[in-house]
Amino acid sequence: MAGKESSGLKRYQTKRDFSRSPEPSGLDNADILPSEHRRFVVHKHDATRLHYDLRLEVDGVFQSWAVTRGPSLDPGEKRLAVEVEEHPLAYGDFEGTIPKGEYGGGTVMIWDRGFWAPQTDEPIAKSLDEGELKFALAGNKLRGSWVLVCMKPKAVDAKHNWLLIKHKDQWATPGRDTILKQDKSVASGRTLLGIAKGKEPLPTTFLTTGMTVAARAQWTSANTQRSKRARQPQKQIEFPKMTHPERVLWPDCGFSKTDLANYLVSAAPWMMEHLAGRPCSLLRAPEGIDGEIFFQRHAGAGLPDSLTKITVSDDKQSYLQIDDAQTLVDLAQYSAIEFHPWNCAPFELDTAGRLVFDLDPDADVDFNLVLDASRKLRDRLEELGLVTFCKTTGGKGLHVVTPLTIEGGVGFEQAKLFSQTLAAQMADEEPHLYLTSMSKHRRKGRIFIDYLRNDRKATAVAPLSPRARPGALVSMPLNWSQVRKGLNPSRFTIKTALNLLEKSNAWADYHKSRRPLDAAIGKLLEDA
Repeated sequence: MAGKESSGLKRYQTKRDFSRSPEPSGLDNADILPSEHRRFVVHKHDATRLHYDLRLEVDGVFQSWAVTRGPSLDPGEKRLAVEVEEHPLAYGDFEGTIPKGEYGGGTVMIWDRGFWAPQTDEPIAKSLDEGELKFALAGNKLRGSWVLVCMKPKAVDAKHNWLLIKHKDQWATPGRDTILKQDKSVASGRTLLGIAKGKEPLPTTFLTTGMTVAARAQWTSANTQRSKRARQPQKQIEFPKMTHPERVLWPDCGFSKTDLANYLVSAAPWMMEHLAGRPCSLLRAPEGIDGEIFFQRHAGAGLPDSLTKITVSDDKQSYLQIDDAQTLVDLAQYSAIEFHPWNCAPFELDTAGRLVFDLDPDADVDFNLVLDASRKLRDRLEELGLVTFCKTTGGKGLHVVTPLTIEGGVGFEQAKLFSQTLAAQMADEEPHLYLTSMSKHRRKGRIFIDYLRNDRKATAVAPLSPRARPGALVSMPLNWSQVRKGLNPSRFTIKTALNLLEKSNAWADYHKSRRPLDAAIGKLLEDA
């Protein structure tokens, strides 16, 4: 990555004298850790003219635009964004003063930062070449859906002028915009004047330590490759402030709130891929799993302020959403043991982002029959052009999951009907093994194929989420090669799961495997 970055930064490097400017040269990128998610930074830059620099991570560098009047949350505002030279990834941690007389002389603040994702499945380079990039931001200040639209250049060698426009969504503020009044650094809490005077504290790093916390951490695009290294504990995710850290949550194995927090610190970067941008219900056990347990889906007093509150059109109460890794970790203080997100596409509440089939066996059913059922369901889905993944539920069942594209995406009514049809086919062909009814009485000796997880407000336990059950088991991602006789779900606990995942690298290509559901529906109808 270092060589790739350096070779694309000649314009950046020739404009600067690094013996005088404190800016990173980009010559050595060894300290930049791989990321689960594409990062973005917005710098507030008090140069000849005050402006804001939007930087999106693309292929090992920051593609950059100078937004002259700053970003706006008002969809009616079109802000000029002048394309400038690519910047090194290390620039994401730069905050300070460039000496007067040097290129870009003036004070630079890290005004916002986080993660971003393209809202199309075509290559980012193609979108940029065609002059329209739709994307979503998950930062400390900027969130939701945006578009960059290129204006026709006046001359061949002229800088490309773009327009930065906010899309209408729950983060938009039509007719009013106060976002630029938030004038402190998200990295240090300093103002431009404080940075210019060299006041403490210095900014916390984001890129060079692999900090996936701010992130209002987000989705991995179809083009992003995950790495084993990126799933290791991230240095900047802080252990939460806790009361009664010694309180035992799992009495059978003696695991405490501290054990839960330690697990979430390590698991958070991986889990955020499947949580961010989706309303999420919490299962809390303040006195441990043998005490009172309750399910919480709506916002209420006594939870971290950093939880996103989501307004759903047909509900007066706000839903909870976990949009950054630190918030996930902080929930250990509140004894939040289980995490159950919606199955929508990130930040797209009405679009199915994945299908989840919950194979829930009667207590007397041999687990090998559940394994067989998962493979049969996999084969049916793959015959329709979808890619499937499997995970344990942390109980006696399995989940078969298929990721879906946003392009060609469908609503939950169609997703539910599709999954119901597949489940019914299996139940009709082998009624002695499967059923699609929730009835406990009728389930005797059979496996309930629960397709109801694919309704709009339905949830499914997140990959790697702990369970409020004896043994401190987790919902464990699996390779299909593991889904065979001898699989023992009780192996996967908050003490063992991450090491085992490191070895298996399960679900490594999950986000590259998204497929359009509308095409699968078409094939299903053809075969009917």
